[in-house]
Amino acid sequence: MTISNIKTKDAAQGVPAVSRPSEPAHIIKSDAEAIEIAKKLAAEIAPGAALRDRDRIWPVKELDAFSQSGLWSINVPKAFGGPEVSYATLAKVIEIVSAADSSIGQIAQNHLGVVAAIRTVSSEAQQRLLFAEVLKGTRFGNAFSEFGSKRAADFETKFVDAGDHVIVNGQKFYSSGALLAHLVPIVALDDQGRAWYAIAERDAPGLTVIDDWSSFGQRTTLSGTVILNNVKVPKTHLVPGYKGYAEPTTDGAIFQIIQVAVDTGIAQAAIDETVSFVRTKSRAWVDSG
Repeated sequence: MTISNIKTKDAAQGVPAVSRPSEPAHIIKSDAEAIEIAKKLAAEIAPGAALRDRDRIWPVKELDAFSQSGLWSINVPKAFGGPEVSYATLAKVIEIVSAADSSIGQIAQNHLGVVAAIRTVSSEAQQRLLFAEVLKGTRFGNAFSEFGSKRAADFETKFVDAGDHVIVNGQKFYSSGALLAHLVPIVALDDQGRAWYAIAERDAPGLTVIDDWSSFGQRTTLSGTVILNNVKVPKTHLVPGYKGYAEPTTDGAIFQIIQVAVDTGIAQAAIDETVSFVRTKSRAWVDSG
């Protein structure tokens, strides 16, 4: 459930951007290491998860630990210095993290999905540039969905060519991770109606992220409305996302398997909590056997 009724005139309520990490992120070497690190991270973030969700406390330290752990670059190809773990491992990582705190697991979904899209559609030069950012610990947020359209794939946000950059205008909502992202991939249409990822700096002039997320559960996914008012994006950061859907690819499926992993993580946590309660706090009825 989400409510978005923000108007452009309220843009002054935007949240300031966060700095990129001062130290490079760890780079994971294997599938086994990815699972091991995910389990360690889950043990660290689980104790405060219920309180963060109840009081909507942003998981700032927890998110930094997550992205600096190397788990946000696990699907960067080996050819560009990444671990390139299997997507079975990636899904297991998200499941483990989501069982500890489903909001934190959810925040990584669009980042990892965009990394996958770059693998599919970007030139070698663009991959080298953007994957270097990811390996350093740079976090992608997202500005995909739009409020009021009949279908999720209907977009009003557009960009125009301006030489070595494009200029983007529009408004988004449901932008998980955008509040504490370093770069914000924006789904925007060109003059032919094709959808691109225009990856803007989080603190780019004209890009405003507003903390107006209202939800039932998963209250700390760092979502909100994104206002785009003549936002400049260099063409080096303009990714032809439409190519991943022009013919059969795994691009859409990767976003979905990550969502499934979040959901199975939530389910696993519910089962574990039930078993723990029955074993440690419940009292059996006298005739129950």
